[in-house]
Amino acid sequence: MRWRKALISGGAALGLAATFNALIGKSVEPLENLIGGEEGWFHWRGHRVAYTKRGSGPPLLLVHGIYATASSFEWRFNVDELARHHTVYTIDLLGFGRSDRPAVRYSARLYLALIADFVTQVIASPVVLAASSLSAAYAIVLGARDPGRFPALVLIEPTGLVRLHKSPSAAGDVARYAVDSPVLGTAVFNALVSRRSIRDYLERHYIDGEIVTDELVDAHYATAHQPGAKYAPSALLSWHLNLDVRRALRRLLQPTLLVWGEQAIEAPVEDVRGFRALRPEMDVAILDPAGSLPHDERPEDFNEIVTTFLTRLRATA
Repeated sequence: MRWRKALISGGAALGLAATFNALIGKSVEPLENLIGGEEGWFHWRGHRVAYTKRGSGPPLLLVHGIYATASSFEWRFNVDELARHHTVYTIDLLGFGRSDRPAVRYSARLYLALIADFVTQVIASPVVLAASSLSAAYAIVLGARDPGRFPALVLIEPTGLVRLHKSPSAAGDVARYAVDSPVLGTAVFNALVSRRSIRDYLERHYIDGEIVTDELVDAHYATAHQPGAKYAPSALLSWHLNLDVRRALRRLLQPTLLVWGEQAIEAPVEDVRGFRALRPEMDVAILDPAGSLPHDERPEDFNEIVTTFLTRLRATA
């Protein structure tokens, strides 16, 4: 009888979870391009990867950070100003934004290959690579591998030296499989990316609380509830997207700008010391006050810093 009750209870829980997931799915529309520019699709390994392009001049590729609600939307206050002097590309990495979100084995190696192939096949010329957080770790490795293709780097609070450098473990695999499970895993993920959770996350990562409007929360909520939205973040939670950059950082040859928010949480500003210790010739800009998304929170300052950095490089080339 106890087994029967347990089975009935378990079935009821699955039914409730499935109903919850269905209601969430029906309440969210497909994403639109909210940052403008010429829209394009890069067909890569059988999947569609969304990107935008605007401006003219030397190419600049902006790669968003990696978190549950990530997309190129985080560059919305940067693209137009930077496009005054550059051909600016943004990309939604596979599993995020308007790109496809297949149930594949997401890994750091996959994203390294995607970014490299996008530059080779779409941009088709050397490009300045600007990236945020974990994606900035990927930029370090790509820059070390091919300085000719990536002649300059802009790194915003990169990981891989002090944080997010550990390899996957058995415990991480268990967490990944749990989130990837069709019904309960989806319900757990949907709960983690509720509007309340997203608002709390954003309020921790921006110093200026007025930035976190209902419209911003809604935009992040829509991103995190697209079909397949859980797969890439589950790989992040299980450490499969981590990357150790110590060796690559020592091999960097190209000019590099390091940008940090003074009040950053996930990667505190103290981490700058580690990056400068391995590569002391890096340019460093610390924005104060600013949190974990300084390019979004202080866009005018960030745009000016990046423009000055790249203008100086062109003048000395």
